[in-house]
This record gives sequence, C-alpha cells and structure tokens, in this order.
Amino acid sequence: MGNAIGASFKEPPPFDLMSTYQDSASKVPIVFVLTSGADPTQYLLQLAKSQGYTQGDNLKMVSLGQGQGPIAERLMSDGTAKGHWVCLQNCHLSVSWLPTLARLLEQLQGAEGINEDFRLWLTTMPTSAFPSTILQSSLKLTQEPPKGLKANVGRSYIDLDVEAFEGCKQPTAYKNLLFGLCFFNAVIQERRKYGAIGWNIAYQWMTSDLNFAQANLKLFLNEQPTVPWEALNVIISDVIYGGRVTDKQDVRLTRAILMTYMSPEALDRPDTFSYCPQLDDRFRYCAPPEGEIDSYRSFIGTFPLTDRPEIFGLHQNADITFQTKESLEMLETIISLQPRTGGGGGGKTSDEIVGEAADDLSERLPAPLNIKEAGPTTFGKLEDGSVNPLGIFLSQELQKFNALLVLIKKMIGELQRGLKGLVVMSAQLDAMYSNLLFQQVPAPWGEGGKGYPSLKPLTSWYKDFLLRFEFMHNWLTTGTPNSFWVSAVFFPQGFFTSALQAYARKYKEPIDLLEFAPTVTAFPDLEDVPEPPADGVYIHGMFVEGARYDPSEGCMTESHPGELFAPMNVMHLMPVALGSVSRDGKYECPFYKTNVRAGTLSTTGHSTNHVCNFLLPCKEDPNFWVRRGTALAAMTND
Repeated sequence: MGNAIGASFKEPPPFDLMSTYQDSASKVPIVFVLTSGADPTQYLLQLAKSQGYTQGDNLKMVSLGQGQGPIAERLMSDGTAKGHWVCLQNCHLSVSWLPTLARLLEQLQGAEGINEDFRLWLTTMPTSAFPSTILQSSLKLTQEPPKGLKANVGRSYIDLDVEAFEGCKQPTAYKNLLFGLCFFNAVIQERRKYGAIGWNIAYQWMTSDLNFAQANLKLFLNEQPTVPWEALNVIISDVIYGGRVTDKQDVRLTRAILMTYMSPEALDRPDTFSYCPQLDDRFRYCAPPEGEIDSYRSFIGTFPLTDRPEIFGLHQNADITFQTKESLEMLETIISLQPRTGGGGGGKTSDEIVGEAADDLSERLPAPLNIKEAGPTTFGKLEDGSVNPLGIFLSQELQKFNALLVLIKKMIGELQRGLKGLVVMSAQLDAMYSNLLFQQVPAPWGEGGKGYPSLKPLTSWYKDFLLRFEFMHNWLTTGTPNSFWVSAVFFPQGFFTSALQAYARKYKEPIDLLEFAPTVTAFPDLEDVPEPPADGVYIHGMFVEGARYDPSEGCMTESHPGELFAPMNVMHLMPVALGSVSRDGKYECPFYKTNVRAGTLSTTGHSTNHVCNFLLPCKEDPNFWVRRGTALAAMTND
C-alpha cells in the first residue's frame, strides 16, 4: 500500500459549490462554464436553499435570449439594492447583449452601497463571443460529466436528497427501481462514446431529466397499489428522456434499454436478477438489498472501474469501434495542424504529391454513360405498353453519375493547371489541394455537392466510384442484372419504389397496397446468383454492423470477435400485400447509406442516410438486437 496513490486520484470528487460561494463577493460574478450532460442548476438551488434563498423570492433566475436583456438589467439593479441572488442562464444565447453585461459589471466594480449579500451567477457554453473582461474579473468553475458507470451512478446517489430517497409508500419497489433508473441514466450517457452504434445522435441529457424521472417514479408508486410497468416505461422513456430524442430508431432504443431495468423480474427475483447476465462471472450488476442510502453508495463503490461493452447492451467489438473513433478524431486534429510546406530529407514536395495524385485520378476517369449504348431490354416496355420503371430509374441515375463525372474531371483539370501556374488557385482549388495531400475526398464530390454520402478515404472512394460506374454501365448495356448492387445508386428509396411499381403494373395491383417481404437467400454474393427472380428483385452489397447473418441457422447471430462489418447475403425483395408480412421473431433492422447513421430530411421527405427497415429473422428477443445497435450499412469506411 505504500506505493498506492489512493482512490482520490482515480475517482473525481463530488461537485462542491459551497467552497466557491465562500470565496465569492458581491462584486465578483460567478461563471458556470457548461459542459454537455452536466447541469449546475440543481446544485445552485440546493445551495440557495441552505442559505435561505428561495427561487422567485430572493433568488431570481432568467434564461437569456431575445428580449430578455432589459429584464436581466432590472433584476441586477434590484438585486444589488436588496441583496438578492441573480442567475442569468445561457449567456451564449444572447451574444448581442453581452457587451451591455460587461459594461454593467464594470460599473458594479466601482459602485458604492452594494448589498453584501448580492451574488451574480452566470451560465454559458464555451464561446469566443463571451467578453474576456467578465472572465478576468470573475470566479470560474465547470462541472465535467462523470465518466464510467461507477462515477455516473455514484454521482446520482451523491446528489440524491435523503428525503427524496425515503418516504415512498412502496419502499422496496421504489428503492429497487430507483437504482435501476439511475443505472439506466448512466448507461444511456455512456453509450454515446461508442458513436453511431451507441446512438444515431449523441443526445445531451441533463441532471433535470433524472430528477423528473425520480419524481414520477415516486408519484406513480405512491398513487398506485401495484407497479404500473407500462405507464412507467412510457412516461420515462418516451416523455422525459424521449423528449430530447429526435431519431426514430433512437426512440425504440431508449425503450429497449429502460425495459432492462424497469421490469417485473427486477422485483420478483431480486436475489438472482441481473442487468447483464453475461458478466455475472466478473461482477453482478443489480440493485442491492433494500437499506439506507449509504448502503447503496457503498455498493456502487464496488463497481469495476473499467466498463465492458456488454453492460451497455453492446457486443465486445464495440470497444474496437470506440478506440477507432478516438484514434480518427486525434488524427483529424493532427492533420488540421499540419503545415503545407514540405520538409527536408530529399522527399517529394507537396506540389509533387498532389500533382501525381491528380494525374492518377485523371488517367482512370471513365467515359460518360451514354444512353445510346443501352441494350435492347434496358428500357423495354411492359405488357401494358408503359416503360419499365427500373429503366426510368436507371436513366435518372445516369444523369447523376455523369454530373459527378463532369465535376471531377473539371476540378482535376483546373487543379493541374493551377499547379503549373496557368490559373489562379481559388479557395475551392486550395481546399482540393489539401484534400488530395491528405487522402481526403473533396467536399464538392461528396454528399454536399454532386456526390453521394461516403466516409471512405480518397483512394478507396475513387475505387468505389469506378466500381459503381462499371455496375451502372453494365446495367445500361446488358439490361436488368441478376442482382442489384443496392449500395451503388444515389437514391435507393427510388429504386425500391421502381421495383414495386414494376410488380404493380405487371399484376395490375395498386402500388400503395404493396410492400416488400425480404428473404435472405443462400447466395453469399452476386456471382452465386444464377438468374433474376420471377418476381421482385435480388439486392446485394450490404454489410451488417453489430451482428451477422448465419446461413446455417437462417437468422441473425452474434458477430465474430474482431469483425465489425459482416457481409450480408443476397436478399430477395418480394412484393406482397400491405400488412401481410409477419413480424413475429423478426428484428426490424434499419438500413443506412453510411455507418454514421444520423441523417437529415431532404426535400423529398426522405432521410439523407436512413433508407428503410428490413425484417430479419432472429431467435432472441428483437429488443436484444435493438440494444446491440444492429444495422445494415451500404458500405464500410475503408
């Protein structure tokens, strides 16, 4: 033990606002620098209560924004005279008024007759617009959100008021479920570090969300003779925490996670119930026996310092995803700091590297897709005399590919001339120069320009682009392929609609009463497909993240260790009557263009990233795969 530095160096201390208050003065503002997931308002209200200040009486709080400046000035004027506490929240949302605040505080420094009890509290997110004069003359503090389950759950019980912990009419159920609620709060916070497999969007839940959930849990148990499981799950997951959730797939994930802790088994089998049975041989995560609040804090202190991905509902491969994500962020920062000039040692200069890259890209550019080269069946007519809907979709895709090709050729040509000094390097060309130097795809070639969403580095992206071009050329010249590379098209949703429309016209059925029934075939790849199906379409080229498809079992199963993306077998999409597809024993798996997953709604009403959901067979409860973050992706990042 003589060589141990102690737990205080490994675990963060509790947030102590009292010591800051004791160092403060009436003319010295106290600035909270806000961080994601940490809300100091609760601590301020607790401190104010202990010092005899009540919100709305002698504690005045206002959230800054449009039109709130004059109100804040009035509160400050009254506070300096009467000794009130004034809290101006979210100063970063009122940048235009901050110079006025700086002037008021400067006047406060030299003013006489200021009540010694007056305190000014300011909260702000980090922003360069915040006046430096205020920072120089203030007390500054921040609260980092706790990292790790042990710290996160421990913080919840340190902040928990003893009165709130006791006094429920169903104490056993309340304390057990309260522990599960705090554990749920920690799990959804910690899943964010795993990127898109944790959450499509990294939501910023606050301490207030947990406080409201605790209050509702106690209210429901006090007013109901039995535990209202469904109501609790809906109120907490969909209303309190779900109020911040904007992605449809994340909504169901919130529900699936909460159901792990807010379930009848937690009360019926308290001695054997576990939040993560897979880790019981390492540590059994569960609610401790009913007792005083200190017994819960002591139990939390026995948590392992290192959290396994399984406790968050993820596969062990998620650790690789997390470490890769951290490494890429660090490399992006390093790249952004790199100088443009070449170093010594006789190596190639930056101009030579970029010039060679531009020449290589230019040499491999394909010829534009010419609709005159179409095969006899590509744009053939159906029996009713109408044009094949898949042919119409192909013609639209050809225009997009040709537009991207023209842009690439034009920009490469301008860059080559710019390197020779024949044209002035514009801002766009200068950005392209940096992109080629660091193996990045120029922005105009990507989703924001004429291109499609992709996360590949330049070399892989260009190879993928040429393969897509080749697929479209083969489709154009030889007719409908045996299986469609669904990842190759710009607008997969349009492809699915065209495939449905072809079936609807063939059998004279209304398209709005049809949907696809997906079936995973035994064909592992395109080369194994002998011929197209009689009805519907075959699609290929997808990858599974967070799981894999086992052809021998005919269902979803766990990923192989170290395999982040498992190739998906060829899938048969068969049109059937709307509502006739059974969902029993099937996981509704989302399909994304990239594994970032988060997207925005385009002008067509479709997400720029989410394509659709496929029902895939599984043996486990579908919620198991929801918590795994299992999804299909059109491509990998390498």
